[in-house]
Order: sequence, then structure tokens, then C-alpha cells
Amino acid sequence: MLASAGAPAAAPSASGPARSPGPPHVRTGAPPSTGSSAPDTGAPRNRREEILDGAAEMFAEHGYHGSSLRDISSHIGLSHSGMLHHFESKDALLDGVIDRLEEHAQAALDRVPEFSTDRRSLLRGLTEVWHPASLPIRLMATLDAESVSEDLHGRYRMARLRRVHEHVLESCFSSFAAQGLLRENTEPAFAGRALLAVVLNLAVREKTVRPLQHRTDDDNPLNDLAMQVDAFLIEEPPARHRTDLRR
Repeated sequence: MLASAGAPAAAPSASGPARSPGPPHVRTGAPPSTGSSAPDTGAPRNRREEILDGAAEMFAEHGYHGSSLRDISSHIGLSHSGMLHHFESKDALLDGVIDRLEEHAQAALDRVPEFSTDRRSLLRGLTEVWHPASLPIRLMATLDAESVSEDLHGRYRMARLRRVHEHVLESCFSSFAAQGLLRENTEPAFAGRALLAVVLNLAVREKTVRPLQHRTDDDNPLNDLAMQVDAFLIEEPPARHRTDLRR
């Protein structure tokens, strides 16, 4: 689970006042919840993971409100009662799915030093962590859009997740600025927010526009992301940095 500096780690309850998620920081050290209090034995844990896999796919495709427990159990090939044995409600199931998204975000946080060395390293990160067609990003795009509704269970956790990803990308651009690689007057915070917005927008486009296109259409989402990154970076480092790179 992700914690925030300057803000309570726990999200407010649905009936509580709305709070603005604080800047992301580090993990709390607590293991992510599976959404079930069942004994931690091998077979049930594998079944729970299978359920979470299916739920993530259904939520990404149809949204939280568009996927019932019966839909998810049918998608997995599990009885409804079998589903309830592991997750007592759809909210508990969503909690487990968001736990996984938090693990994905934490992995991105841990790799900031790796992705912030140069343009190539960030593009590699966009391929490995933020690919618009990947399940975590498609799922995040769908749940992020649904989070505008106060009825969505976990909406504050989703807001926190967005801030974490923005923070990771901002950190990369801050590193580029320190290296003299960022265009003049470009704010790292804005660049991070803008790049994540493009990632999530392309995730939607992959599900809506892509199926209508011909196979010959040359608009790979990674190419779009590369062009967005290049809009914030100078074409090449200043002379002193070029000298450093040759050493």
C-alpha cells in the first residue's frame, strides 16, 4: 500500500469529507490486502489471484459499475458462491484490484533512478510501466474516469494513485532539468502531469479508435508518447553535458 507525505495514509470513508491526496512518498511496509480473510494457504491464494486477474480484466473493459460479481465469476468460470467465498462483496474485490495497482505504482516509484537518467531510459519506462495497451494502465484509465463519481468505492485511492504516477514522471523530468536536458521554462510538474494524461488518453484510444482503424495506420501509441517526451526535452545536451557523456 502506498503512503503519502503530509497526508493520512488511509483514504477517507465514503461518508467522510473529501480530502486532497498529498504528494506520494514511500510504501508503508504493510503487505497489500487480498480483500479476503481466508487462511493463507496455497490453493485458495492461487484462486484469489485468478479472481483478481479476471476482475481486473472486467473492470478495465466494462468499468466497475458495468461489471457485476456474477459477470466476473462467469468470466473466470467460477460459481457465484465460490466467488463470495474469497470476496464477500464487489467493493472488497475492487480493494484487491486497487492493491495490485498500488503495487504497480510502487514498482514505478522504486525505478525512478533508472528512468530518470536520459531520454532512452524514460522511453523504456513508458514501454515497461506505462504502455497504454497494458492491463494496469487500461484499468487505471477506466477506474480514474469512474472516480469522478462520489459513488465509486476507492475513489480516493485512485486519486492517490494518479498523484503517485504524476510524481514519478515529475521526478524524471526534474532529473532531466538538473542535467540541462529540459526545454527552457518547462516545469517538471506540468510535464509529469501532461505525460500521464497522454498515457491515460491513449489507453482509452486503444479501446475505442484502434479497433476501427486499418492495420496499415501508423500511429503506434509509443510513438505518440515519444513525441510528447521530445516536446519537453531539448534536442541535445549543452556542450558541457556532451563532454561529460563522452567520458
